[in-house]
Amino acid sequence: KRPKPGIHIINSHFITPYEKDTERDNHIYDNYLRYLQKYAKFITLEEATNRILSNSIPSNEVLLTFTFDDGFEEGYSIIAPLLEKYNTRGTFFINANYIESGEAYQQEFNKRVNTFTKKPMTWEQLKDLHERGHLIGSHNLDHSNFAEIGDDDISFQISKNKKLLEEKLSYECHYFAWTYGQIKHFPINALELTQKYHNYIYSDTNFKHYFSLNNKVINRRHIEPFWPKSHINYFLGVRKKK
Repeated sequence: KRPKPGIHIINSHFITPYEKDTERDNHIYDNYLRYLQKYAKFITLEEATNRILSNSIPSNEVLLTFTFDDGFEEGYSIIAPLLEKYNTRGTFFINANYIESGEAYQQEFNKRVNTFTKKPMTWEQLKDLHERGHLIGSHNLDHSNFAEIGDDDISFQISKNKKLLEEKLSYECHYFAWTYGQIKHFPINALELTQKYHNYIYSDTNFKHYFSLNNKVINRRHIEPFWPKSHINYFLGVRKKK
């Protein structure tokens, strides 16, 4: 399989699940981008979203955009510079309480995301990414599972995260991706609450279709850069449906 024409929103978290090794990670991510560039054109999430919503989806061209969840430091020090090397920008969906958090909070956060060696970005790093043209989106305050909490807590997790990002970065945050990413983690009440705060909502599910939940959610595809190329080709080798 090879990537099929259309628009693919890739969702990743890190370069590898292991402790950061700058030389190794640069090599892995650079190879990953160079490989994908052979088959695809890289675009921003804003362009991808606008083209999907306006039904301007190419029939003979592969378009890829890169999104990253949670706010790990390697997004700033390794991923963003390499995206810029390939003349594109990424989207970083951030849990604001993780940024510049203490060690105890980081340990609990990393347990929730099954990653035990990562560190968060700083607010200065996020601000710099924003000023360099990378998109900063919201991912909820504490990486909470919306299927396990009530409406008041959901609303707080969404609204407080959005407020912190906007205050720290001086912009309006319109883009939201829910944590854990599957439909089972995002009940209808969570969708309705999220729509009050954000214009665009993204999942991490149903990669064969552009939309879920009656066209109210745009689907991403979970792919990590260290996966075998056969896995990457398989998930991008589907001609997506509306």
